[in-house]
Amino acid sequence: MEPAGTSVPGATVAPGGPGTDTGGRTARRPELEIATRLSGGVLGAGMVIMPPVVAALTGGHSLRVWPAHILLGGSVSLMLAMVVRARVRPTSLAGTVGALLGSWAERAVNGAFAIAFTAGQAAIAWFAATCLLTAANGSLPRPGTEGLLLALGVLAAAVLAALSPLSLPAVVLRLRPWGTGVLALACAAWGWPAAPAVGAHTPLAPPGLTSGGAQWLALAALFFAGVGWEAVTAVVPVAALGRRRTAAGVALGAASVAVVYLGLATVQRLAAGAPAAQDPVSAPLRWVFAVATAAVLTSYCFTNVRTAARIAARLRPARLRPAEQGPAEQGPSERAPAKAVIASVGASCCAFACAGAAWDGTVPLLLLGPAAAALIGYGLAAVAAVRRGGPLLRCAGGSVLLVLVGMVVLAAPLLLGG
Repeated sequence: MEPAGTSVPGATVAPGGPGTDTGGRTARRPELEIATRLSGGVLGAGMVIMPPVVAALTGGHSLRVWPAHILLGGSVSLMLAMVVRARVRPTSLAGTVGALLGSWAERAVNGAFAIAFTAGQAAIAWFAATCLLTAANGSLPRPGTEGLLLALGVLAAAVLAALSPLSLPAVVLRLRPWGTGVLALACAAWGWPAAPAVGAHTPLAPPGLTSGGAQWLALAALFFAGVGWEAVTAVVPVAALGRRRTAAGVALGAASVAVVYLGLATVQRLAAGAPAAQDPVSAPLRWVFAVATAAVLTSYCFTNVRTAARIAARLRPARLRPAEQGPAEQGPSERAPAKAVIASVGASCCAFACAGAAWDGTVPLLLLGPAAAALIGYGLAAVAAVRRGGPLLRCAGGSVLLVLVGMVVLAAPLLLGG
């Protein structure tokens, strides 16, 4: 997941959609273009990371959490689509709230995503490190310096690639989510990596949480997989459709996301309940999964670090922003950030990764950074809907805002209290 035109943790987006690049393709019908950009925005690295994390947190009850996330994400996306349909030109989530609420709102969203993005990349790197250590040891590792060194290695490779002239061809960006989905399906079918025992000290789930606290942490962490619901802000104004056809496009995109994530969760649950699940995955297959996962996630970190640097660069005065054009994956209208900004983002990612070495449940706790950014961005969009929309849109925006605020109020005591 990455926001439209802003790209954020989990899915990598081209200007307009985090998780994937559309490569300049145009759907035959505008509804299909909306659905393609929406599903492409949501589906990314989260396909590999989130099913094991949610299963570890919920103890096999992940199918209770995924539908709630998809329903909420689809509702946010529909609200955003209606907000921008006739009021805003194609732009990012930050640009949308800025146009409707003022420049302070745009800076707030860009600032939140710029900070949270670094925590998201640290979470991705820690998950890749956990997979490599699981392949070596045959079981999930404990948090510590061994995992930290591998996580820093993943981030170092991604940052060095981001600092180089390297850019991923459009065809690679188009095919990457498909390859990621195939890898995620294979991991789910083999039950790898296996969910930790309750109370175990691993990077996938903090011990000591109540059942309710674990459920809320899973739901909050899923915003990492859902950054990208705002991809509609870049495509809906271009489609210029009526309300019904716009809603149909959003519904089709949300249905595509639901099929993928609920399908992965179902396959994972069936695999965990099968008799073969008692047999450990063979060492060669563990290494195949681990190396493939590390390679895919490093590629997402690479493009995401550049995206985070572009977001951070938008916080600077326009006269100080770099003028050179960015690489292919940024799109023709994006500009490459200065190398110093990329290096600063990389250093921040490494700092979050180092902080994670002291935590049990490193991965989901780091994912709370992107979750907080998504809540801020979607919350401000809901405020914009209440202030600038008609009666129906105001009602929708108010409902979304109440749900988001309610989630924070209900989840915070459970998460802080363990």
